[in-house]
Amino acid sequence: MTQERGGEMLLDVRDLQVAAGTERQPVAVVRGVSLQVRAGEIFGLLGESGSGKSMTVLAINGLLPAGVRVTGGSVKFNGEELIGASRRRLSQLRGDRIGMVFQDSLTSLNPIMRIGPQVAEPLLLHGKANQRQARLLVGERLRAMGMPDAREAVRRYPHEFSGGMRQRATIATALITTPQLLIADEPTTALDVTVQAQILDICQRLNEELGVAILLISHDLGVLSEICTTIGVMYAGRIVQTGPTRALLEHPSHPYTRALVESMPRAAGTRGDRLHAIGGEPPSPDALPEGCKFHPRCAFAIARCVAHEPDLVVVGDTRSACWVAQAGGLPLSAGGDGVGDARPQPAAAAAQEVLLAAVELRRYFTVPGETLFARPRHVHAVDGVSLVIHRGETLGIVGESGCGKSTLARCLMRLIDVEAGSIEFMGRDITRLGGDELRRIRRHMQPIFQDPYASLNPRLRVSDIVAEPLTVNDFAAAEITARVQEALDLVGLGRGLASRFPHQLSGGQRQRVGIARAIVLRPALMVADEPISSLDLSIQAQIINLMRDLQQRFDLALVFISHDLRIVRQLCARIAVMFLGKVVESGPTEEVCTRPRHPYTRALLASVPELSFDRGRRTRGLLEGDPPSPLSPPSGCRFRTRCALARQRCAESEPPLAGDGTAHRWACHFPLDAEAPALAGEFAR
Repeated sequence: MTQERGGEMLLDVRDLQVAAGTERQPVAVVRGVSLQVRAGEIFGLLGESGSGKSMTVLAINGLLPAGVRVTGGSVKFNGEELIGASRRRLSQLRGDRIGMVFQDSLTSLNPIMRIGPQVAEPLLLHGKANQRQARLLVGERLRAMGMPDAREAVRRYPHEFSGGMRQRATIATALITTPQLLIADEPTTALDVTVQAQILDICQRLNEELGVAILLISHDLGVLSEICTTIGVMYAGRIVQTGPTRALLEHPSHPYTRALVESMPRAAGTRGDRLHAIGGEPPSPDALPEGCKFHPRCAFAIARCVAHEPDLVVVGDTRSACWVAQAGGLPLSAGGDGVGDARPQPAAAAAQEVLLAAVELRRYFTVPGETLFARPRHVHAVDGVSLVIHRGETLGIVGESGCGKSTLARCLMRLIDVEAGSIEFMGRDITRLGGDELRRIRRHMQPIFQDPYASLNPRLRVSDIVAEPLTVNDFAAAEITARVQEALDLVGLGRGLASRFPHQLSGGQRQRVGIARAIVLRPALMVADEPISSLDLSIQAQIINLMRDLQQRFDLALVFISHDLRIVRQLCARIAVMFLGKVVESGPTEEVCTRPRHPYTRALLASVPELSFDRGRRTRGLLEGDPPSPLSPPSGCRFRTRCALARQRCAESEPPLAGDGTAHRWACHFPLDAEAPALAGEFAR
């Protein structure tokens, strides 16, 4: 087996075992994990939620939560055994030679401390610098992380930062002492693709310029494939395949790895193609099946898989724990293009009935002045947006966080009022409707929220949650029962789950409950606000396929809000790209994605993570910095402060949303050449 390795061994984990629960009834959450990270290497740990990735890295760092403990194995760092080491010794290593970046940057930062002292803390704790030296090093490190206005940033608090800025601060904290190893646990989850691209670029530069070895944990194969030298795939607390990145992607010799590769949406996918989805759910650690733990979800399983769990052995250029692959019965190549059979699509939008028409919508939020007597300021959340949605079609709304996507969705559904503009739904102006009239209209438009757990009543059972819209709209008891059962069947939830509470369900199951609640009234329009952003790729594929099937069954119109253009391209007939409260480009999906005319659209497309079989080959056109504040948007074109192509005219006048007479329109004084390929680095400042 060939190896793409770095220098000398830095981290050596052998047969690591971690258990939760009591000593009399332990529950194995990590079952014999072995991995090695050499100096200068980027090792990626891949797997669905609950596979044991985070518990593995917490055990390495000695940061396991209460009630969870290491029950066996060895963890050596530079040849020094960490299992059984004193708390003092682990504290000496953490923050000095081992840096840690946690998944949720907001909760990992102290909310009552300014950013500067937090980033400097490891330097002072480990005696690497005095106060003056620390202040200088913090500024240098934040600038190296691409932090906008680093001098001012050190005085601000975490809640004043965007998600990308907070993540830069946490990475700066982990790297301030220049550790040998950086452990990053899902550092890009739920971030915009532009911010995600920046974080990945930072990680790669740290590895190349400072020689920092990185152990990167993610459930997104595209993220890992772009920067990792080696990937280990975890399932049910165990590594089931590991090897050099290219070999593992080209020859996924474990069915689980193959399924993850195939379930990843492609940015160049065709609309209407079904995504490959892994059936079922990952097993609970306290109810693991006998034999190979993946066999209940595996299309290649044989009798031996049910009876015995295979060891991790060499298969081709990787190591794989699969009986079928070890016997030569599993083709080494995944085959196919990652998509399933195409389904018929709704008729062209031009020939369809207009379901909803919004004209010049404006929604501002008032923010108190910074001082007692200062004038209040206004957030321009939605600022002159017009769009049309046809019956049965899917409109995708894309853009970074803070661009106004969610506010626009709430305006369309009249969950919040607008300052100006009009909304016509099913031939009726609903802009100023209220009371019973609005309630009757709302039964024809239903939302699907981003966080399924927060949007479900934790005190109600699944059946009651799904029945709630019917109850509010005075349906008869017999019809409520029938519709709830039908909705649960349609979304693929067994009726045995109807009596459970939301906390007893997985993330994918909770999102299905949210979809069942939305379709139980059989609405004409569904508005889905980032419904899959925090789900695993395999669960994302299930949800996307489900939404497409339901749309075709009921002739639903769907507004799909996302920052993932891979999904939007495959699901949506049309796309509207938003930036700072305005639509800057719109049109048919393929036209916008293959011939983007606005620089912002091109930047979003360039930032999408793709399967990369040659690490480091892809050159991104990075969109640096964060969007301007909606409290004081720039004059003229709002994108000009981040656009490398901006000229004086862009500052003097705002470009209208216009085009060449087709359905494809853009708001840019100097649009990109429709036939020109993307230019590497054209958005870098």
